[in-house]
Amino acid sequence: MKVNFFYALIFLLLFSSSLFGQNKKIVDNGYEKGILVDGFKEGLWSYYDNDTLKIQINYSTGKLMYLQKDTSGYAILTDKGWEISKLDIYPHYLGSTNELLQIISNNIRYPAKARINSTRGTVLIGFEVNLKGKIENLKIIKDIGRGCGSEVIKAFAMVPDYWLVAQKNHKRYKSRYILPVKFKIGKIKKGKIFYKKDSKREIKKIQKAKSKYSPANYLPEITVTAVAMTRR
Repeated sequence: MKVNFFYALIFLLLFSSSLFGQNKKIVDNGYEKGILVDGFKEGLWSYYDNDTLKIQINYSTGKLMYLQKDTSGYAILTDKGWEISKLDIYPHYLGSTNELLQIISNNIRYPAKARINSTRGTVLIGFEVNLKGKIENLKIIKDIGRGCGSEVIKAFAMVPDYWLVAQKNHKRYKSRYILPVKFKIGKIKKGKIFYKKDSKREIKKIQKAKSKYSPANYLPEITVTAVAMTRR
């Protein structure tokens, strides 16, 4: 009996030391709430878009606990090709859309060549979410040149590759998105920065590119701004 008590005491001490040795951190940054244990997400995490609860995931069980209702149509690949359909589970970044856009925005730089040449306009990036919730076929469907398109691709690669897969009637489908990124370059006049509006030609180019990649889902537009550089 004494031996059994001794081993039980050792086990309890080891369990307690491992428990107290864990580094726990509460995260609440406006777009996500949850607990990190030794740097990993554990338990229930909640994700918000503009203060509205969007998704809840239990990382201890790997289950989706909540998804905000959405009766919109989403672009999915069926036996008939790409079409818009209402879904039971719609494709969505596994986290906050605000976070996704912030990651991309923070990693985009206005290319120097584009600034020197006052290059502005909208870059459109197309991508698909496959049946495993991973991004594939990421490509530029409209570019404005001088490194702007490749800059967006590079920034997009910084986003964690975890997405909800589109589902309908217990069947999974590929889905696809368009990410618009507007590059705006301004000129300083009398101490203020002025930006030109999109030309009719630019608007037509955007519409044409979207129509070629239609149907598709859309992420909110990201805006990148800079002040024109003077040629040397």
